[in-house]
Amino acid sequence: MSSKASQKRALIIHTAIRLIQENDLNSLTLEGVAGKAGISKGGLLYYFKTKDALQSAIAETIMEEVMESYKAIASQEQGAGRLTRGFIVGSRKDLMEGARLNIAIQIMQNEYTKMTDDYECFLEDLMNDGLEESSVHLIRLTIDGLYYSKLLNIAPVSEEIAEQVFEQLLEMTRKDNVS
Repeated sequence: MSSKASQKRALIIHTAIRLIQENDLNSLTLEGVAGKAGISKGGLLYYFKTKDALQSAIAETIMEEVMESYKAIASQEQGAGRLTRGFIVGSRKDLMEGARLNIAIQIMQNEYTKMTDDYECFLEDLMNDGLEESSVHLIRLTIDGLYYSKLLNIAPVSEEIAEQVFEQLLEMTRKDNVS
């Protein structure tokens, strides 16, 4: 795909993500995405033949961007737990900016895909990040809980409390470093 075609494809995907964030996954239509992206439905269909194909591309894009974010943040850290700190800080950023990962989770919930494999490999990397395994599990499950409470709107915590939770999780990675 040419650079211009890649840019158009990315425009469609990111427009669809914004529409889902503004509404919900069930409101996603090809017509709505095309209109918001400023292209014809036929133009959109050139890149994505079906709504399912668009949704798969959305989930894949979100997962790739989130994983890249974790790794970029981790690359600025030092010592044991650096990848786990990248995971914590990247998750905090994603949750505060609209929880894009929840969109991918909703799309993938009934599918076992390459993205599932990628996430499981990432979790394996976290387990080998130089921290106590129980600490890594506690951190991951806490972050999962923050995402799911927001996704399901079941007692989501305030941004202030979420920030305090993230700071405590980061502190856990530093305590394990000292031991």
